[in-house]
Amino acid sequence: MEMHEIRYFLAMCETLNFRRAAERCNISQPALTKGIQKLEEKLGGQLFRRERNLTHLTDFGRLVRPHLAEIMSRTEAAEAAAHDFLFLDRAPLNIGIMVSIGPLRFTRFLSEFQRDNPGIELWIHEGTHEELADKLMAGTLDLGVMGLPAALGGRYDAVRLYAERFVVAFPRGHRYESADRVPFADLVKEPYIDRLSCEARPLILRQWEAAGVAMTCAHRSHRDDWVQGLVLAGFGVAVMPEFSISAIGLKTRVVSDPELTRDVALVTVAGRRFSPSTARFVREVKAFSWSRSPDA
Repeated sequence: MEMHEIRYFLAMCETLNFRRAAERCNISQPALTKGIQKLEEKLGGQLFRRERNLTHLTDFGRLVRPHLAEIMSRTEAAEAAAHDFLFLDRAPLNIGIMVSIGPLRFTRFLSEFQRDNPGIELWIHEGTHEELADKLMAGTLDLGVMGLPAALGGRYDAVRLYAERFVVAFPRGHRYESADRVPFADLVKEPYIDRLSCEARPLILRQWEAAGVAMTCAHRSHRDDWVQGLVLAGFGVAVMPEFSISAIGLKTRVVSDPELTRDVALVTVAGRRFSPSTARFVREVKAFSWSRSPDA
């Protein structure tokens, strides 16, 4: 069946008049009649009875009408969804953000992006480095925002957004408030809150090994909000990326000797064709001024 034949049939169902149905479909009456005849041939039965000025549906026509109406409805819905997707009107965009990346810097970009692209619906998914990489490759994520302590291998492209230092987080009144920086040689003496989902965790824990000191681990958690709450409550200190700090009242100092940094990058699968919404996001990420301070 052709879609125009179904459209002619449905117009006839509503008007029960060949002339008015042809006008509604913006075609000639003979063309509409021919289209309905072809549909009857394909379905194998008469759809309308033509009795001079009285035209009405046959029992066969009434039987197939809801099925053909559903085909037309689903086709129109598919066309509308395709239009919205291609022209960025209610176009979905699935972004994976690593659990160790705080919102402080990235939400500033997202705010401007949503203002300029109100038709793109952002779906934010959290995950670890490995989880996001797997979901990107599987196609369930369009983009990933990931911290890269080292080069990302495999079939991935990475666009560097910004760099951030690692800091030690501590509560008010801690002895570190009077320091400009905190060397790891001193930090390893403190009770420590272990951030289990941090991609730089092996680099951080290596400092205890280098100092030959056994870690006094107060608590461990996969969630940075819990880690920050435990630090505020005085259970210990934690090493975190500087833009991941969100708890009010938490104090920080840059860790040193060695100073640790990471690049935060937008990651995509190399060679994969972008959807219109993904292409727009990547283009605006590259044009954004990431060097501005988070408060700017």
